[in-house]
Amino acid sequence: MNSEINSVNFQLEIGENSKSSICHCCGRKSFIGHGFIYKDGDAYAVYYAGWAPSHSPVKVSFAIAIGKWDDNSTVQDRICFGLEAYEDKEEILLRAIDPSDSPWKNTELLGNMISRGDALNNHSIKEVFDITEFIIRKHDAIKEYLAVSA
Repeated sequence: MNSEINSVNFQLEIGENSKSSICHCCGRKSFIGHGFIYKDGDAYAVYYAGWAPSHSPVKVSFAIAIGKWDDNSTVQDRICFGLEAYEDKEEILLRAIDPSDSPWKNTELLGNMISRGDALNNHSIKEVFDITEFIIRKHDAIKEYLAVSA
C-alpha cells in the first residue's frame, strides 16, 4: 500500500489488525492493532492503536514512535508521540495526548512518550499527524471502526 503525503512515500505494514483485549480504563472488551510505517522504503515508525466499541465518543488511541529502526538503533534514536483520533460530527479529528492518557506511555520498543506540550512544539508533529491519518485510512480494522472512507 502506498500513499503520497506531502511528497513523501509512506507504506504501511500491519503487524496486528485487530486483537481482542481488555480496556485499560474501563475493563471492557477492546481491540489493539499495531504496525510499521516505511518512509521512502526505509523503516521509519512503529505504531500501536487501541479502541473500545463500548466507549463514547468513538476514539482510537495511538502511540507512534518515529526515528531510526536499524539493528544498531535504540529507543534514544526515536521519539514517541501519543495521539487520539476521535469523531466530531462528520469528521475525524486528531489531538496529541499526555502519556498519562495512553496505555503505551513507556514501552521497551517505543520508549518514553513525550508530553502533549512537547509533542505540539516538536518539529515532527505535522508529519506525525500525516502518518496517523495514513494509518487511519490504511489499517482496515481502524478504518472500519471509525467508518472512514478511503
